[in-house]
Amino acid sequence: MHSSNRRLALFLFLLSLGSATGLSQSLIRVYVQAGSGDFAANGAGDSALDVRKALLGKARTLRVVDSPTEAEVVVRIDSRNVRKETASINTYANQSKDGKSGTATTVPTVRNVNELHVTLLAGNSQIPLETESALSWRLAASDMASSVDHWVKENYAKLIERRTLQEHAGVPPQAAAAPQPAAAASAPSQDASIAPGMTEAQVQAAMGAPEKKVMFGKKSLWNYRGMQVVFEEGKVTDVKF
Repeated sequence: MHSSNRRLALFLFLLSLGSATGLSQSLIRVYVQAGSGDFAANGAGDSALDVRKALLGKARTLRVVDSPTEAEVVVRIDSRNVRKETASINTYANQSKDGKSGTATTVPTVRNVNELHVTLLAGNSQIPLETESALSWRLAASDMASSVDHWVKENYAKLIERRTLQEHAGVPPQAAAAPQPAAAASAPSQDASIAPGMTEAQVQAAMGAPEKKVMFGKKSLWNYRGMQVVFEEGKVTDVKF
């Protein structure tokens, strides 16, 4: 009887070990990268660490790895922007000393909104994602991790199929999705098209990351080689050549 119990315990241990191994093999491997090329955007390194930490809590779907060559999906932190917006409008009544007349003063309350811009690299696809938080960069990164996790779940079957084909062909996971150098990422596409009203994420998907961004209140100016894109409240208003 004692021997039977030991065999049962050994069987259960091997079964659990096999289940754990199978679960590990079914997870999508994800790497978080701060920018592209030799230089990262301001704050990209901090957001990369925050996104990585948040992704570590998504262990049921994905596994964070330490090298882009191991990854099936690369999360590239492209930029961080701060947008100012009106949070509320307060009106104060002012009464004259004799009480016969009064005026009202309206004072808007402005708050900063932290915008985090990311590109997912998977195979030959580049998927722009954007999240924001009026509280902190860490919350914006946490929301971004949830967006990445949601995208992986939606595309899980395709990612596993691609992995299987690559394993049979002996191709490294990111051979077709290696992060592009900075010059290639910022170069405008020959077929790119920009229209009034497009969002920053849509422009970045069409044109790539800009060489420089200039912020002025609700307006921003994105510099590309030979052209500038003007935004107001996050929407395209003009293009200058």
